[in-house]
Amino acid sequence: MARPSTPLLSRELVLHAALDQLDATGELGLPALARRLGVSTSSLYHHFKGGRGELVEGLRGLLAGEGMPSEVRPGEDWRDFTRRWARQYREAFAAHPAAVPLLTAQTVTHPAVLAAYEALAQVLHDAGFGDGDLLHAVTVLDDFVLGSALDAGAPAEVWADPGRPDSPLSRAIRATRAQPGDRSRRAFQLGLESLLTGLELLRDQP
Repeated sequence: MARPSTPLLSRELVLHAALDQLDATGELGLPALARRLGVSTSSLYHHFKGGRGELVEGLRGLLAGEGMPSEVRPGEDWRDFTRRWARQYREAFAAHPAAVPLLTAQTVTHPAVLAAYEALAQVLHDAGFGDGDLLHAVTVLDDFVLGSALDAGAPAEVWADPGRPDSPLSRAIRATRAQPGDRSRRAFQLGLESLLTGLELLRDQP
């Protein structure tokens, strides 16, 4: 049989198929991914010699390419950049929440993603965050954004309404239902502004 004139697979094709598989099933298995693509599992290793770990890092890079800014805009201070960094990061990952647990289970090595973290670290450093606090600040931001991305994939009703007039939780649930827009996004905005205020206090402490 003659070989096809164009390759059946590419890294980009495999990554998009893997993301589709994650969105559909919440799982990422190479045999299932190979079946989805109509190829052998060994064909995937031709493009991802590091196997599943390399594939996961590729997914991280694919999602980061849709968000996670790595350059500061003219006139942005550290709060403005961090706010934009967090918002774009969340938007990219909230669209594919099933990928989040995979990404948090291994070390970040993708160059584009490291560049985005480097940009955040540089901005915080230039703003006066010391070496002893800077990585903790990045970690807190990272944890918050990824947690919010997972929340974006939560059920519409996260908490069952107790239905009691004397229940603060019940009243809060009903009040939130009446608010316009997305609950998860509103919670993210509240948390982000609170976090930025807390980080500023951390930076300014003696």
